[in-house]
Amino acid sequence: MDLEPDSWIGKGPVMPAGSAIFITVTALFVGLMLNAPDIMETARRQEAGWKRDLAVAAAKPFDFMSRLLFLDAPHNAIDAAMGREPVVTTTSTTTLAAMPVTTTTTELTTTTAAARRTISTADPLRLFIGGDSMVGQFGPMLANEAEKTGYIDVTEVVYEFDSGLTRTDFLDWPARLRQVAAEQDPDAIVLFFGGNDAQAIQIDGSWYDYGTAEWLAEYRLRVGALMAELVADNRDVYWVGMPIVRSDSFREKVATMNEIYESEAAAHPGVSYIDSWEVFTGPDGGFSEYLTNDEGDLVDMRLNDGIHLTTAGGIRLARVALAQIEENWQLP
Repeated sequence: MDLEPDSWIGKGPVMPAGSAIFITVTALFVGLMLNAPDIMETARRQEAGWKRDLAVAAAKPFDFMSRLLFLDAPHNAIDAAMGREPVVTTTSTTTLAAMPVTTTTTELTTTTAAARRTISTADPLRLFIGGDSMVGQFGPMLANEAEKTGYIDVTEVVYEFDSGLTRTDFLDWPARLRQVAAEQDPDAIVLFFGGNDAQAIQIDGSWYDYGTAEWLAEYRLRVGALMAELVADNRDVYWVGMPIVRSDSFREKVATMNEIYESEAAAHPGVSYIDSWEVFTGPDGGFSEYLTNDEGDLVDMRLNDGIHLTTAGGIRLARVALAQIEENWQLP
C-alpha cells in the first residue's frame, strides 16, 4: 500500500519525555557545577546585607560540591591561561582590617620623601596605574599622555570593577600592589579608588555600615596603611580623589572619602593627592556633564551614571595628574 506523500515524516523514534527532562536537568546541573566558582564570586561581591547572605548561602553547597568533585578544574585552568586572579574563597579580613580601630589620622614618624633618581629617555620613569572602575577611562588616557613625553614607561594599567579598599574579601588591593611592587618595581604608583567603597565594611568578622564611626576609622586606617606601605620602598604615590558626582547623597559620601584621602596623603611624605573635584566642577560650582576642553569646545566629560568619566574626561584628569608627576620628577 502506497503511503501518502510525506506521511512518513515524524514516524522515527521519539525520546520519552522523562528522558528528555532528565538529560536537560543533568546538563543544567553540570553547567551549574562547572560555573559554581563564578556564581559564588558574584554572590560575595554584593553589598553586605540579607540579600548577599541569602545569595552566598544558596551558592555555597554548589561551590562546595564543585570543588569536592574537582568540577571547578576546567574553570580554574581557563582563568590561569587568561591570567585572571583565582576566585576568592575566604571572607576573612586582611591584616590591615585586624589592626586596632582608631579615629585619628595614622601616626607616622615625620620624614621627608626620599630623593628621586634622575630620569632620562634611556632610563624612563616606571609608572603603574591601578584602582577600581574609575580608572576605566582615566588610566589608559594617562598612559597615553605619559608615554608621549618619552620620559615615562607605563608598566601596567589595571582596573577591577566592584573592587576597592572596603571589600578586601572580593579583591585584596594591598596584596595585589605588593605583587606589583615585587614584579614591576615602579618608581611611581597612581591609584584611583572611591567609586565602590561607600558600602558596608567588615572588621574582625562583623559588618559596619558606611558612615558609622567604626567604618570611618577603619577606612582611614586602610588608606593610611596602604600609603605608608607603598612609600616605604621610596616610591612616589599619586592618590586621585573622586570627582564631583551628580547624586546629592553620593556626593556627600564622596566628599567624606576625599577628605580621608587628602588628609592621609598630607601625613605621608611621598604621597601626592590629586584633587579631581574642582577639575570637573561646572561654572555654577556644581556637577556638570559638559565642560570645555583645552580647545574651548564644550565636551561631554561624564558618563550617564553621573560618576564615571568619558574618554574626554579621562584626558582632562590625566593631564592634571601628569603635570603633578612631571613637576615632582622635574621632567622636561
